[in-house]
Amino acid sequence: MDIQLSIATPESVSDWLPLFAAYLDFYQVHQSPGQCREYLSERLRRRQAIAFLAKRDGAAVGFALMYVGFSSLSLRPCWMLHDLYVAASARRHGIGKLLILRCQQYARDMGGGEITLQTAHDNLNAQRLYESLGFALDRDFRVYNWSSGDS
Repeated sequence: MDIQLSIATPESVSDWLPLFAAYLDFYQVHQSPGQCREYLSERLRRRQAIAFLAKRDGAAVGFALMYVGFSSLSLRPCWMLHDLYVAASARRHGIGKLLILRCQQYARDMGGGEITLQTAHDNLNAQRLYESLGFALDRDFRVYNWSSGDS
């Protein structure tokens, strides 16, 4: 399976909007397509978020969306990997892993820092993936943190 990863632009949101809608459906959240397009485009335009797209044969099959923040304790950027989704027809081919690895590389490229993510307590497949990529489970909350390891 030949997968191409790219950085989403405000103009590309329409290409992956159906995946975003499927992601919202998974969480039983309803938002209008127009509001989603506007929200995502604005976050990307203002550089408040970065999204990576996975495409197969020119069609979007997955995305990872991170929001930027900053840590007063480390004096570095921190990222919230808020949304990760792979189309059902493209799962079990390592696309989620590729997207997360790309997010980690981006954090390194931007000066290091942390990536935080959350998942449901019963999402064991996601938990195994996150832990295999260096995320550590917080023992009080189901929150994962990853550090680029840079000082």
